[in-house]
Amino acid sequence: MKKIALLLLLGAFLFTALVADDYFIGSGTSTQNKVPTYGYNNYGWSKFIYTGDELAAAGVSGTISITGLAFQVSNSLSNYVMDNQQIYMRYAYNANYTSSETGYPNPSIGGWTYVYDGSVTWDGPGWNTISFTTPFSYTHTEGFNWGIEILWENRDGSKIGGPPSFYGSSISNTSVYKHQDASFPTTNGTRGAYHPNLWLMTPPTDVPPIATMPIPADLETDVPIETTISWSSGGGAPDFYRFSLWKTDPLEIIENNLIVYGTSYAPVDYLSYGTNYAWRVIPHNDFGDALGCPTWSFTTLADPSNSTFPWTESFDGSSFPPSNDWLRRSGELTDPLTLTPSSLWGQGNWLNISGNTDKAAMINIWGSLTGWLISPLLNVSDPNFWLTFDLAWLKSGQPPTGTPPDPSGVDDRFAVLIGDGFSWSTANIVREWNNTGSSFVLNNINPYGEKVAIPLAGHTGHIRIAFYAGSTSFNADNDFMVNNLYVGEYLPEPVVSITRDPISGLTSLGWTPVTGATGYEIYHAADPYGVWNYLDSTSATNYSVDPNAERNFFRVKAVIAN
Repeated sequence: MKKIALLLLLGAFLFTALVADDYFIGSGTSTQNKVPTYGYNNYGWSKFIYTGDELAAAGVSGTISITGLAFQVSNSLSNYVMDNQQIYMRYAYNANYTSSETGYPNPSIGGWTYVYDGSVTWDGPGWNTISFTTPFSYTHTEGFNWGIEILWENRDGSKIGGPPSFYGSSISNTSVYKHQDASFPTTNGTRGAYHPNLWLMTPPTDVPPIATMPIPADLETDVPIETTISWSSGGGAPDFYRFSLWKTDPLEIIENNLIVYGTSYAPVDYLSYGTNYAWRVIPHNDFGDALGCPTWSFTTLADPSNSTFPWTESFDGSSFPPSNDWLRRSGELTDPLTLTPSSLWGQGNWLNISGNTDKAAMINIWGSLTGWLISPLLNVSDPNFWLTFDLAWLKSGQPPTGTPPDPSGVDDRFAVLIGDGFSWSTANIVREWNNTGSSFVLNNINPYGEKVAIPLAGHTGHIRIAFYAGSTSFNADNDFMVNNLYVGEYLPEPVVSITRDPISGLTSLGWTPVTGATGYEIYHAADPYGVWNYLDSTSATNYSVDPNAERNFFRVKAVIAN
């Protein structure tokens, strides 16, 4: 199943019509995703009935040539494509299905007309139209409740999450459906009370009405910048739409009467934050353009990104993730890449040291799993900025001095990705550690922690940083830890030397200056693998320490004062 495609709706058909109109059956607001089709199984079929009385109430009289139909999608989705969809229609002589009528109908017999074969793209919410390859002729006969039966076959062979749901009414035993993954089913289905709202279309006799149901809605605010603009046909069998889009303050034309064969438009580039937009859609058919088409407008949300640097995250707070701007997801690091909510990443004691006040982001890799931790949106303006963080690889629950990490996880991977935050692919990988050929060997990651530095040249603008950890087999049981994220000017740690004055007995730390640093922070610890405590700050490149103090270890960190 493809995930990105243009809407189909390509045909304009030269059939002679006895009557020309649009007929709407049902205005129900209940929702379901089984009829006419269910996208989250590889295969399936459904059959459903609309009675003659329902068609008459919709305005049908005499003979009509049905050249298309539409269903009203209730949920929000964009470019959800189902391939190899087949639709059949025939007269229905009963108002519903009995318990003995749940079988799969063989459409090669029984009076079925094969009206459509092809791909269908669902967008929502709104009406989604399908133009037939073969029209269906229906004659309403006064005094007889002869209606229409529709058979929908999903022969796609693949599936994708988040299938369309449909508005409709609950009418007992007006549908039968069967869905499965292994193969196309020809066994009995299940009766349902699913009666989707239906729109029947006939050949036009005039220019089309204006489009309806704009998304974003007119005057809507806080519209996401990745929004796909969409609308619904108002009838009249449009064969295309003239689409225009512009910024209003100041005026900037983005599209001017662009021909769109569908009911949606995905901007080539993301929209701009905090910007007013206006747009117009003009439906067209063989009789010309729609008249009196309105102009709609919307405003995108204000820029939510962080643009103050250096940006840091220590994961020492009381909650995890540190804020709602952080994302935790699950999904294989293979293309096409799809992410779903997850909670695998959590907070732990840095280096698994019990009681450690220094916290870190942590994920346990013990079997087949994938975990993503994705940063808030950053607006990086300087190509000279770097991303740095501390990384450690330990045996599950063990500190560096305990049991070493298990090296048997040859399938394990850890990667850093930088992307726009809206979609991800393997092309976003900027560093990967694995045991299958990478120059950064996962089993060589220091269990005592090591500093990682990645240049952000080529990654300016709005970005998110993702940390991915994954495994495909049940073997090693280890912990990944990430700590002390930093985005800003790169300041390497100074190389420190210790000297003692034989005359005064004073002990001094000394280091060479770090370019770009405005000062230095001194830390000390009783154990080089224990907790480092802040001692003092200085703008000099030397520091005297107490010669009478107990044994100490020292670190010096270059900083940039705000």
